[in-house]
Amino acid sequence: MMNTNTRSQWKIFTPIAVAVCLMTACSDGEEGKEGPPGIVSISIEQADTLKATIEKVAIDAQTQVQVDFFLSNANGIAVTGLENLKELDTLGLGIAKLAPPQAHYHIPQATADAAAQNSAVTTSETASTTDAALQWTSYINNQVEPATNAQSNAVTQFQAGIESSCKAACLTSLGAGLYRYTFSKTLAAYPQFAGLDTQYTPELTHRIYLELKPLANSPIDTQLINSVYDFVPATGQTVAADMGRKVIAPEQACFRCHNADLANADTRLLMHGSKRFAFEGCVVCHTTYSGDPETGNSLDMATLTHQIHQAKYQIVGHKGQLYDFSNVTFPGDMTQCQQCHIADAAAQSSNYNIPSKTACLDCHKAQIPADWNGTVAGLFHNREIFAKPWALSCSGCHPDSNNPQGVGLFHNAAVNTAAKLASDYQVKLLNSQLSVEAQTLVVTLQVQQLDQLPATQAMIKSFWLIAAGETNHANMPVNNGQRKVWDLLANSSDVALNITSPNQLTVTISNLSITDFGDLSQSKLYSKLVLCADKNTGFAVDCNIANHNVNLSALNTLTLQGQTVTAKAKVDEKACRQCHDQGLEDRVLSAHQMRGIFEPTSSCGTCHAPQTATALTDGQCQSCHSNDAIMYLNAGIMHTPGADQIKPYRTINNTLSYRELVHSLHAGTRTVVGFGNPRPELTYPNAKNNCSVCHSAGQLDLAGLSAEQSLLVAAPDAVNNGQIAEYSPTLATCAACHTQTDSLVVHARGFGGVYQSDASGGRIYQAGQESCAICHAEGRSSGVDKVHQ
Repeated sequence: MMNTNTRSQWKIFTPIAVAVCLMTACSDGEEGKEGPPGIVSISIEQADTLKATIEKVAIDAQTQVQVDFFLSNANGIAVTGLENLKELDTLGLGIAKLAPPQAHYHIPQATADAAAQNSAVTTSETASTTDAALQWTSYINNQVEPATNAQSNAVTQFQAGIESSCKAACLTSLGAGLYRYTFSKTLAAYPQFAGLDTQYTPELTHRIYLELKPLANSPIDTQLINSVYDFVPATGQTVAADMGRKVIAPEQACFRCHNADLANADTRLLMHGSKRFAFEGCVVCHTTYSGDPETGNSLDMATLTHQIHQAKYQIVGHKGQLYDFSNVTFPGDMTQCQQCHIADAAAQSSNYNIPSKTACLDCHKAQIPADWNGTVAGLFHNREIFAKPWALSCSGCHPDSNNPQGVGLFHNAAVNTAAKLASDYQVKLLNSQLSVEAQTLVVTLQVQQLDQLPATQAMIKSFWLIAAGETNHANMPVNNGQRKVWDLLANSSDVALNITSPNQLTVTISNLSITDFGDLSQSKLYSKLVLCADKNTGFAVDCNIANHNVNLSALNTLTLQGQTVTAKAKVDEKACRQCHDQGLEDRVLSAHQMRGIFEPTSSCGTCHAPQTATALTDGQCQSCHSNDAIMYLNAGIMHTPGADQIKPYRTINNTLSYRELVHSLHAGTRTVVGFGNPRPELTYPNAKNNCSVCHSAGQLDLAGLSAEQSLLVAAPDAVNNGQIAEYSPTLATCAACHTQTDSLVVHARGFGGVYQSDASGGRIYQAGQESCAICHAEGRSSGVDKVHQ
């Protein structure tokens, strides 16, 4: 058996060689010495995949840089002939050092001393030195003048770069897939600029970035190379992850929302002429001092990333092309740094705690006063605007021994407070008893630290108990009456509360109409507690002095009869929260236009005041956004149900059924908000056919889907209310994304599906009629997990 690894040397035995060995074995002559092993390699033209490993970097006394790298295919077999490749498309290398910030980042010591002396708070500790975060400085830089599309604030800018024009002229083959790239100039010979320290410092961490694509038409997913190598020239040693490198873990941060698949041309994060994707390579050029001369905007990696996600970034790129990111839609909260800066995900992942000139201004421009002098110090050293950080003196922003968290103490306050209170005030449903005879419901909840009735607790803003009955059945009660909300702070004749033991609250609900809930085995019971908090201390406080609200949902869900809910999850809540942060509830409220009209406990408010919602995937949303939602939610006063109430814009991709609503939003097929308002297309960052982003393994078995009621929506050409079309449940799910599915109609109807059929005379579909799951369930021959790749 042959073992293949980097630059492995194989012995090759051909049939002739075997014959020679046999003949020699029969001879009386002496055996000769074994020759050197043969080299196994393939030419660059034969390679289907490519991988480059930087093995050594040498910098001589004249600062001439040589980089040795091994080129192989994905199996580790050496790839030769790169140096002779005609029409070599891309070969570029860059080098940068990890050094203290450039001069424009330094705060004069006199300024820091004055700030400490004038601080509102004096500590007994000796003021500790504030060290700014190390920054990458490229040795290859240019000074660029504004050109095409220059805007009013255009200005000459520095721009870091890499060497990309020398290509094969700087390349030497050392044999067996090993190559040496010699930079075209010594480090000292590249352009030097006043105010930019590019002096070679061998004691510092350095980074080599290499990009390679053999031909213009080489496949990006298998033959585009971005490699990074970190080392200390003085020792020649590679750099460990904890030695000052600035790295991120894209699979834990960026790829939580974005798509890592380079083969997907629609969603891959591939920049600069489809040549660059390695995040650790980005900072070699996107340094803190680099800028766009035409717009005056910074090219700093932190700045452009922050501002792109805030939809307020523009630059003028290659050949004067304007890149405008004002249409980006970020699904999270930009004030929650931990959305992307995940603690301990990688070395220096907490560097966002260290302030920088551009990064701070990315988010704090709204605080700029009319008399601002234009300097960073002039803004952030304003004690009135930033009173809370200044209460801690310099360490309110700059981490030191007095406050190691630095500005992170404030940036993470809301997240940390929510995590603390979720632990301190856990809510759990202990049991539920439903009496059909008495039409009552008795529920016992456990609430940590609650020893008095909720209404007497000054830190409790809201406390609800929510029940949802069977959602998608044929005999739904009028006005979506299968959903009930009870306010546990209100004085109501139908709600009685008692503290029955420490941390236990018993709620008795009377005057129920139990038949509204349908099949009780499909019912669900939820609870939600909203606490007032001081995010500066992390404690729950009197709502009159609070500066933050924390939403706490019960840890579990029960049926109305007290059984644990066993229904299989169809989507992963954690996957949703990876992009949609914990503040999503606020945006859900703003999306429901009638939120200020109804109380949550009113007949209309159970849906139109969605602040009682607990999660995206626990069934609460579906209890309002049912298959029949548009027969209720778009009808007249009191929502008399009926297909004749369906408005003409409520087509399959604009229905309010939750499953189709979510799919159409993420697929970009949704065209209206309703009430005549246009809907801007969401910029979903992942592949629309990548079901695994939201659905975990086993969640797409389609179990029970065909047994649901069909979907009635407006016909594609509807003009008036009540012009409707019917879709069987599985086809409705598909059609929310696949708006052009006419080619599938014959196939679908042949297996029991109903697609866009006229249902003006009543529903056609019979529950269970579809047989799509036989072939298309997850794991089947044509399962959704296979066809959506």
